[in-house]
Amino acid sequence: MKTKLKIEPETLFLLHTVVLQQSQFSLTGRNSGKSMIIELFEILSKKCIAYSTNANGKKRDLELRFHLAEKLLELTKTKLSDRSLGIYENNKLEIFKNELHQKLI
Repeated sequence: MKTKLKIEPETLFLLHTVVLQQSQFSLTGRNSGKSMIIELFEILSKKCIAYSTNANGKKRDLELRFHLAEKLLELTKTKLSDRSLGIYENNKLEIFKNELHQKLI
């Protein structure tokens, strides 16, 4: 089962940063969680590189398998509670989290 989202480029790069930070801090824990974070990082990296080669400002399609979408939702929730980002970034993450939650229901 897959979920398909249309996200803005700013949100895409923000999610890439969130997953990158989480991958650096996930040295302990279950191997399945680490594997999902690495897979998310690879998917988001490819999307960011593809956008960088053709930066037109349009929304991008992000298609994730269900378990990866749930992991991304979990990561955004933990990052929102972290409060290390600014107001604009928190709002972007909150909007994305709400859209992703609607798709997963």
